[in-house]
Amino acid sequence: MMLAEILVTPAVLLVFALIALRCLAYGGAALPAFAGNTPEHTRVQPTETIKTERRVFFGALALRLGLFLAAVACVAMHYGVFTLENLLLYLTRWDSPHYVQLVEKGYAGYMENGQHLFLVFYPLYVWLVRGVRLLVPNTIVAGMLVSWVCYAAGCSHVYRIAARLYGHSVGKHAVLLLSFFPWSFFFGTVMTEGLFLLTTAAACSAALEHRWLRYAFWGILAGMTRMTGVLVLVPAGVELLRSTQLFSKEKPWFPRFKAFLLKISAVLAPLLGLGVYLLLNWKVDGDPFAFVRHQEHWHQGGMWVGSVVRYLLEYAADNWNHSIGWAIWLPEVLLFFAFFAVLAAAVVKKLHPGLLAFAFCYFVANYSLSWLLSAGRYLSCGFALFILLAVLLEKHPQLRTAVLGAEAICLGLYMFAWVAGAQIM
Repeated sequence: MMLAEILVTPAVLLVFALIALRCLAYGGAALPAFAGNTPEHTRVQPTETIKTERRVFFGALALRLGLFLAAVACVAMHYGVFTLENLLLYLTRWDSPHYVQLVEKGYAGYMENGQHLFLVFYPLYVWLVRGVRLLVPNTIVAGMLVSWVCYAAGCSHVYRIAARLYGHSVGKHAVLLLSFFPWSFFFGTVMTEGLFLLTTAAACSAALEHRWLRYAFWGILAGMTRMTGVLVLVPAGVELLRSTQLFSKEKPWFPRFKAFLLKISAVLAPLLGLGVYLLLNWKVDGDPFAFVRHQEHWHQGGMWVGSVVRYLLEYAADNWNHSIGWAIWLPEVLLFFAFFAVLAAAVVKKLHPGLLAFAFCYFVANYSLSWLLSAGRYLSCGFALFILLAVLLEKHPQLRTAVLGAEAICLGLYMFAWVAGAQIM
């Protein structure tokens, strides 16, 4: 186990260094050939038609409806339950009941042991569901509707990013790879996955198109959805370097630096979303950083990614004969090495620096938690990873079909196991 940590650390640092060099070269720095400029085929292409994006939106909604009906069938077969009230309860597990309580009672009213432990949940999803509940009186139904619509809109933005950079085929397959990911059923539950996909994908799409006001809007919302939402400033920062060519020596430095300063406030907009969350903590608990104290209840904190991989391997080995080993720890180990391989291959292929930087930061951030129970759910929102994977599989249609087939099978198994109460969270 210690050997794994020793090997993971330099590998992660090497990939980080190569991506950083690619980003610097993207910003005009004169660097060696291995860190050269983005290949011409990955330059942003003209906008795909709105008609295609609408088809993606409605196709994603149809898929979500199909998975919901499949989940209903799972509940009916496993529990023999057919009433709407009981059905919805069986489709609301783990963190979902906490979101329901936050919607109905508010952050100040929902406590446990006299503490506001649920301040660790970011507010945007709660506030949106509360607004929809004015029209849909059932909180669970309102939460699911928000998740469904946000997921579908997020898929249209994922397609937009991938199609603009690499063409229609990559865009279509990126959405499919994301949508059939085994943990993608969480996009239809009373959780933040659908909203997080929308806010981060929309922010990155706007950044790639250099629409900074639109980026700032979505970036603020991303910062209010989840802690890792602020990471959208990474691809935005990379695009700002490209647009200003800050490190280029071919033009006078002052105009480039001035252009950089004029746009940097928009790039940092996601921090305003984080500020709203801190303000909520202060209003409810009298401390803007109260969530840090409450995270201790959930056994959460930061940890170096190499150490996380080590304890995941240890837990998987120790629980080999128990369901938690197969439901949580072993999949998280396999996901780490699978997606790290995707990142490494994408670096070698010199794919888009902004996508690489965001995918790397998002991946490492989620594998830097001291008690990682939901890696699959978190990675389901890492759309940049799926775009990179779609590019890598573009010239290997048979392998891509095999990957999609394996994803679909595992999606069915994991969704049924989740409905049945397995520790998939």
